[in-house]
Amino acid sequence: MNVIVGGSKLLRMKAIKSRRWLAVAAKVNAINRVRGTRDLLVKESQLLRDTVDVMQHTVERYGFRSIQTPLLEYTDLYLRSLGDGSDIVMKEMYTFKDNSGKSVSLRPEGTAGVIRALVNNNLMFSLPQKVSYSGSMFRYERPQRGRYREFQQFGKSPITMRSSSDIRFMCIFVEGVEFVGSSCPSVDAEVIAMAADALDALGIASRVTLELNSLGDMESRARYRTALEVYFLKHKNELSSGSIDRLERGSVLRILDSKSERDQRIAADAPQLCDFLSDESKMRFNSTLCSLDALNVRYRHNHRLVRGLDYYSNTVFEFVENPYTSDIKQATVGGIAVLAGGCYDELTASFGGPVASCVGWAAGVDRLNLLRDVQAEATSSSSVAVSWLYFKGDNSVLLMHYIDQIVPVFAQDSSRVLHEALRIAQLLRRREFIVHVCHGNGNMKKQMKIAERSGSSHAIILGEQEIEKQVAKIKNLNKREETIVTMQELNNYHFD
Repeated sequence: MNVIVGGSKLLRMKAIKSRRWLAVAAKVNAINRVRGTRDLLVKESQLLRDTVDVMQHTVERYGFRSIQTPLLEYTDLYLRSLGDGSDIVMKEMYTFKDNSGKSVSLRPEGTAGVIRALVNNNLMFSLPQKVSYSGSMFRYERPQRGRYREFQQFGKSPITMRSSSDIRFMCIFVEGVEFVGSSCPSVDAEVIAMAADALDALGIASRVTLELNSLGDMESRARYRTALEVYFLKHKNELSSGSIDRLERGSVLRILDSKSERDQRIAADAPQLCDFLSDESKMRFNSTLCSLDALNVRYRHNHRLVRGLDYYSNTVFEFVENPYTSDIKQATVGGIAVLAGGCYDELTASFGGPVASCVGWAAGVDRLNLLRDVQAEATSSSSVAVSWLYFKGDNSVLLMHYIDQIVPVFAQDSSRVLHEALRIAQLLRRREFIVHVCHGNGNMKKQMKIAERSGSSHAIILGEQEIEKQVAKIKNLNKREETIVTMQELNNYHFD
């Protein structure tokens, strides 16, 4: 018996050694994944899908719909939009020639492809357009926490025609109200509020902080860039090699975004962009901040915030991960951005379309999921149940349920009226209605046609008189009937 047992042990040891040898041999001959990419297994794949679904569900309540663009685009698309001196074009794009000899690139970001698609498909002549997108992007960067060479992104872009008098005609609109303004900064505020809603739906709003700034118009930015070049040239020998490279190729704004401590010390005394803004840009930015205050969206004005893409102008913003102090206004700058965006008014014209005012944002899904993992661990450690599919309300299966009731809100040209319209829109979205807020210029008849074309069932009309009386007009667009309700009744109004 002892001989048999000993023999069994010997056989087992030989089998283990054999398996180890086979494993080593297999590893030597194996083809590994490309550095900076990942295999998304069951848990990671499910989390990614859940995150995108939650984001899509949120933006749909603001009237956005999903489109998809190709992973491959002609390289010229990104040279025109990103700027041939940007870090992405210079160092990070995957570019090659196809069999016909044409230069093509894997998409490094989504906005340029979306605008190209709208121009190519003649959708720029039926504005506004409100679209979202998601999918893989590719950049040759050093892999690190939350950053990969193939990464998942979710984004959205509302687009509105700009008139010859530089008036933003419409953007995010709640079917219906007439709003006449110079540049409609409330659009920027509502788009930012939508991003905050999405992060709240993911359960990570408490882990991020909104930072925003104004880059001004093209003329303001040109004056500022000249002042920065003069300043940094005086300190050229003190800059990091990366910032010297940016200075020499004209990407001077990117030095402000450098992570080098040496660069940050020099940038601390650099001229500030706010001193170079035109009066119009200052008014637009201040109006955006007022609208954010009306929506109870907390923010921090970061004077050093810039965006790395050439097409941005005026308001830019980032939601950054950082353990800020309890007083957000006194917090220090830092953290990695999980969601970022801004305004871009010249991009459509560079692709052969009409001049249009646009604002959008994109979120790194991988970075969002890092925060969701941390939040889940923190919550589970305190024995509180967590649902990945978090919504305000009792219904937890709304990811696959598309609401067919669309409610438009029309507001006259008054900040008080507009802020009330934004507040009403937020309340209705929490009840799972799709709501468009009209921020544009045009008569009531024209706005009503836009509302009807969008499939709206009702329109809510607000003006100074309604605000004074604390009432709202509700128009049934199918029955052509109009009802007046109090603001309190509106909160629970049944649209049928």
